[in-house]
Amino acid sequence: MLLTIKKIFERDISSQIIIDNLSWGVLSDRTLLSLYPVPFEGEISPAAADELIALLEKQSREQLLKYLADSEHSSYQCREYLSRKHVHYSIIKRIVSDYLQRKYIDDSRFVRILITSLIERGKSKMHIVSKLREHKLPSELWEPVLSELYNPADSMEHLKEMVLKLRLQHSGLPENKVKEKVFASLMRKGFELDYIHIAWRDTSGK
Repeated sequence: MLLTIKKIFERDISSQIIIDNLSWGVLSDRTLLSLYPVPFEGEISPAAADELIALLEKQSREQLLKYLADSEHSSYQCREYLSRKHVHYSIIKRIVSDYLQRKYIDDSRFVRILITSLIERGKSKMHIVSKLREHKLPSELWEPVLSELYNPADSMEHLKEMVLKLRLQHSGLPENKVKEKVFASLMRKGFELDYIHIAWRDTSGK
């Protein structure tokens, strides 16, 4: 088996591990120098390749645990995190599957936390749905939670507060320009036009 150890960037203190033209991940030079010179290219045995892959998996598991310790993350985020570190897809699949079974990763838990956080920040329903879809989460997982937690009446109150703040922010402009600015800002945030009209009417009497 052909092993190639090389830098991704010249000044890195870690090196990329490539076995038979497949990238398996990155290990620190300190770890590698006890096994191989850096850089390196040459034939190794299947057992030596397995040893390197095991080291990469151990390191990847530790890195992902630290990532999860910082805050809740979806399974999609975890896969992307390891992928950015050039970890081979088979290692990623194995680790994420194991951590899902252990409940270190829990997409149901993540969905509830994310939806609650976005609602508390006054985000529109469209914005919340967009964020959920960014995480490649199946709709059957988050639709019941969104229906349970999202209260249109509370959302309207948040929207009215935002209208008042934006009106104050643009108070030096003519009324028609203020309306343009308010509507444009709230539509960019994902609020539906009909709801913006209601909030504008209820806060301005027009």
